[in-house]
Amino acid sequence: MPERKDFGDVLVRAALLPVHKASARLREGEIGEGLNELAKDKLLGALKDGAAKSAALFGLEPKDVEAMLPWDTILPALDRLEAAHMAAVHAFLQYATTVGGLLTGFAGGTFVGDVRRQSAAEALASVAKRFVRDQALYDPLVALAAELSTWEMLMMRAGDLIQASPLWSRIRRRQILLRVLVVAVVLSAIVVGVMMHLERKRIAAARERVERLVSAADPCAVEGIAGEDAKHALPDQTKRAEEKKKVCEEGRARARYVTACDTLAKDFEAGALSQEDEALAKEAAPRLLRATKKQLGPDDLLATERDMPCQDTDAKGRMFRAYAAAAAASTEAWLEATRISDDLRKALAAKELSGVTGYRDDIARRAEAAASRAIFAGKPDEMARAKALCEFAGSFGVTLGKQCKGLLALMK
Repeated sequence: MPERKDFGDVLVRAALLPVHKASARLREGEIGEGLNELAKDKLLGALKDGAAKSAALFGLEPKDVEAMLPWDTILPALDRLEAAHMAAVHAFLQYATTVGGLLTGFAGGTFVGDVRRQSAAEALASVAKRFVRDQALYDPLVALAAELSTWEMLMMRAGDLIQASPLWSRIRRRQILLRVLVVAVVLSAIVVGVMMHLERKRIAAARERVERLVSAADPCAVEGIAGEDAKHALPDQTKRAEEKKKVCEEGRARARYVTACDTLAKDFEAGALSQEDEALAKEAAPRLLRATKKQLGPDDLLATERDMPCQDTDAKGRMFRAYAAAAAASTEAWLEATRISDDLRKALAAKELSGVTGYRDDIARRAEAAASRAIFAGKPDEMARAKALCEFAGSFGVTLGKQCKGLLALMK
């Protein structure tokens, strides 16, 4: 594994690579080529490459190393170096064009400096001394050498900074954390696997419970589905459960309705209707109230079983039988009636009312009196009305009196 010192060394070597190349070119007298190596993009690219190589030593991201660099110092220095570099290149090109080469203007100086350091700043300063009599070239080269020296020191300082950084400790901690993380991930995977298995079993059990209740003969059984089980129900189970709930609600509503109808029939048979009974009877309520008071009129005798409330229940038959009994007891109705519905006639002839004869006797007496008056008056309309009454009385099996028999014989 690389050691701590490698952090800074790797960065510095890579960052100063363009400087070393420039130094070699300048010492060989290749001034133009040497200046080209000192371009801003090459210097910045070399620094970023150094950061990347330093980071790669320990598997870090380049940004981790770059974040530790003193950019607030580096970037302004790089901008100044770029400006000085551009001025130096411009001056060199003008000089080369003017004199046709670099063989004039020499001051007789020689290269100086420690060659082992490969300092481009020192190499460039030595080159500048050769043009001391040509200020237009000498000054830009000296200025560039000064900025380049600053840049070289900055790169060395950046290497020291990276080398002294806590990255080493961070890496060691990260290695330990990675091992712990691997163990944690494995354990988590096991736990998650167990939990998923248990969850699948729990969901399957919930769906089984839902299915039992959805498939039950009693549609209201679905009301027993727990809320947590309902969350895991399959779409088809949910749909069927909703349908069963609807059937259950309709069944209960029907049961309440049938019970209310039975209560209405019971109360009607007893002769006392409640407000709830009247609300259920709706438009039939006034007629039923008259029946409970035995005060039905002639038109009421035309009612049929279809005129009773609760037509879709058995209560309608019970109510109509009670209605027939009330009709038989409504004396005033028979004093004017000349016809009744077939349903009422049938009900009056039933075994339950066979012993009730008062209404028939009233009809017979009324018919006999009308026949007597009609025969005496001899008027056709009265005779027709009397004939109808006699025939009406006869339809109930009443034995007709002499007046009705005479009138009917007379009008044949």
